[in-house]
Amino acid sequence: MKEKEAKKALRRMLRTFTVGSILHLLADFYREDAQEASRAEDALAFERCQNLYCTLYVVGLGVDAASPR
Repeated sequence: MKEKEAKKALRRMLRTFTVGSILHLLADFYREDAQEASRAEDALAFERCQNLYCTLYVVGLGVDAASPR
């Protein structure tokens, strides 16, 4: 997918979802990765994925609070 196509797809998504909900969706991917890293006993990968999950989730809350629909 080219950048122009990606922007168009993102605009369509934003008609349905809030920016925060999209960030929460991305956060869920990192939460799953953190769980996999935990099962694999990879402490570094777990910490990085967990930090990304928490950051994306909190930023999503902040964006939605600052720019409610």
